[in-house]
Amino acid sequence: MSQETRTFKRAPVTKILIAELFRTTHTLPRGEGQYEAQTYMTPTGRTISKVMIAGAAIEKEDVGKDQTMWRLRISDPSGTIQVYAGTYQPEAAQAIAGLEIPSFVAVVGKVHLYNPEDGSVIISIRPDSVTLIDVASRDSLILDASLSTLRSIRKTTDEKMAEVAGIYGDKNKDVYRTDIFAYILIARQAIEGLECAPAQSAAQDADATKPAPPHTEDKKKEAKEHDKTDTSIGDAIQTVQEVILEILQEKGTIKYEDIPDLLKAREVNPNMVDWTSAVKRLMQEGYCCEPRLGTLRVV
Repeated sequence: MSQETRTFKRAPVTKILIAELFRTTHTLPRGEGQYEAQTYMTPTGRTISKVMIAGAAIEKEDVGKDQTMWRLRISDPSGTIQVYAGTYQPEAAQAIAGLEIPSFVAVVGKVHLYNPEDGSVIISIRPDSVTLIDVASRDSLILDASLSTLRSIRKTTDEKMAEVAGIYGDKNKDVYRTDIFAYILIARQAIEGLECAPAQSAAQDADATKPAPPHTEDKKKEAKEHDKTDTSIGDAIQTVQEVILEILQEKGTIKYEDIPDLLKAREVNPNMVDWTSAVKRLMQEGYCCEPRLGTLRVV
């Protein structure tokens, strides 16, 4: 077995808000390995290759000439982006073909950047899967993406943010946190059954990349409260993390819905531990990924 084969790892799936993905324009150097995935740096300093987004499918069209090529437009509370599926994404293309518009969907796929001759950057997703979901799942996935982004920002060093500022301009952590907390509030309100901001319409697409409004006292208060929540996760999650990682290493792939039973088999009561947060941490730390919605695979 060659050294390249031994060290090859599949790219983890990053849960991301469309606004951050849409603003991503910086391509990182590709590794020397034959199967190294192309990676990109986002405006928050994250390195991404394969992503998961969730939102409303608001438009679809077969834009292919000689063969089918579906273009799907996805919108979440932060913006919109295009998804393209054709011959090389047969399952996703078939899913899009049968999709009613509008519908809520979760999309997992590779980031694709195109640089036209005019010097602009066009970003889209080449999907591995397009999964029909309900509104509750959409809200939950948007909350997951928001919290994942927030944790990543907290871990980003000032040196890294300085590097990012050199590429994307001087936008500091606090401004990004303000953006993210707005989306967290929207998702939490929706999940709790409260009135929330309406989904962004096609007419608002041009505003998707505008800077967030200045800090407000409410957002600062929410930030402090969420900081406390994040800090209080503690040893219980760390322990169940280790158990879930052991299961993944033994089985390779598991279904998300099977985790409670798998924990019970290890004498862990799933009702007494926050195993969902443990799974999210494992994904954020690169131990596992979600190649398809609802399926975890060890990395």
